[in-house]
Amino acid sequence: MKILTQLKKYSAELVDLHHTLALMQWDQEVRMPRRAAEGRAGQFATLSALVHRREVAPELGVLLVKAEAQKTSLSVEDRALLRVMRRSYDQNTKLPEEFVAEFSRLTSQAQMAWLEAREQSEFAIFQPLLERLVVMARQQAEYLGYAAHPYDALLDLYEEGLTTVQVEGMFAELQVPLVALVKRFSGRLPPLAFAEPFSQTGQEQFAEHLLVAMGFDFTRGCLTRSAHPFTTTLGHHDRRITNRYAPKSLDFIFGALHEGGHALYEQGIAEGLAHSHLDDGVSLGIHESQSRFWENVLGRSRPFWQRFFPELQQAFPAQFAHTGLEDFVRGINAVTPGLIRVDADELTYNLHVLIRFEIEKGLIEGSLEVAALPRVWREKYRQYLGVEVESDAVGVLQDIHWAHGSFGYFPTYTIGNLASAQIWEAYKKYDPGFCQTLADGNLAKVKEWLAREIHAHGSVYLPQELLVRVTGAPLSVGPFLAYLEEKFSALAG
Repeated sequence: MKILTQLKKYSAELVDLHHTLALMQWDQEVRMPRRAAEGRAGQFATLSALVHRREVAPELGVLLVKAEAQKTSLSVEDRALLRVMRRSYDQNTKLPEEFVAEFSRLTSQAQMAWLEAREQSEFAIFQPLLERLVVMARQQAEYLGYAAHPYDALLDLYEEGLTTVQVEGMFAELQVPLVALVKRFSGRLPPLAFAEPFSQTGQEQFAEHLLVAMGFDFTRGCLTRSAHPFTTTLGHHDRRITNRYAPKSLDFIFGALHEGGHALYEQGIAEGLAHSHLDDGVSLGIHESQSRFWENVLGRSRPFWQRFFPELQQAFPAQFAHTGLEDFVRGINAVTPGLIRVDADELTYNLHVLIRFEIEKGLIEGSLEVAALPRVWREKYRQYLGVEVESDAVGVLQDIHWAHGSFGYFPTYTIGNLASAQIWEAYKKYDPGFCQTLADGNLAKVKEWLAREIHAHGSVYLPQELLVRVTGAPLSVGPFLAYLEEKFSALAG
């Protein structure tokens, strides 16, 4: 037990260090003055190198070996801690310290370049840094190793065990049915349009109101603004959300629900797992299942708005005085192929992800060069969604992920969509009166079930193991397609 105590102490130290890096990242995206960018990049490089040194220290390797010799006598949670720390150690020891420091410096610089490029709608501003990031991502894949495709090594960082072949198979099953559904329902649900702008103060207040209704604990988190919404963890009792606001858009609602889903996952992790490698969502796919569950499955449903639409009308009378509940629900589910992933309806969303997957795969395997991205982006949006990309800002520069160096992240959004449908089926079996539950605004009942079944476990169970425990089945496309068919058939009458 002495070895395990030492290992837990080491885990707590590494978690503290990573939360410090996360705080620097949050500050960079929320409050940091722009001229501080160069200094911050140096700070990231220095601290990342020091953290990496602790992550690969021989003493940690010795502790892991000794703890593994005692594995059969450990609890489920302690065996899980050992598994997660071993995986992290094995990955980190493959990466040279100089590489880690330079990658951290480069991503910090790239984020500021991306922001400027997006504001000016000029890909050329971001291109040189992205070219360097792609080279480093390819090198990262070589360091980490892979069996079949270099992109496998990057996918595995976000969804343990995920491979390029599996992602290709997932999209092969989805693409034809999704295109058919888009063709059936496109234009049949009239979208909402607003002549009067929403005040930013009103948007922020209503977003906060929804988060409170969901059960987000503002004594353990906060809501701020950023160019691209995100959720981050700075400690077991410090889970932060950012959102963005546009004058004539409902982004403020669905961004809050989406990021709130992420944050509820983190806030729901059991206290006993705090300050350890287990105090985190088990994978990005499971994480995205929670955000998409709240944003779409609940947040675009009629029962949900049966409760909250009168409050929305009261908060924004100029925008909704002449809009009824049914028109509102149909409007927020309008199927309209468009340019922006985060604004996409449920039928077209995964086609946006497919485009990014194909582009990332090409970049990492070397069949696609960065300079060609604006052209390829336009071609794929024309091919898959039938829309013309108007500018770099609403095209290749719309997502921050590549500036973060997060190659391999995008497929987890589709995995999250699939898992959310399976989780919804499981919840409906638990709560046959789910329509009334939502209409009453009893979101606590939903949150408590999710916390008990998913959130509390943190990273104790592997992603597929957790999904089977909750839903009784491994990930599949069937429940998601059935959910879409049922929902949009009903909405379209």
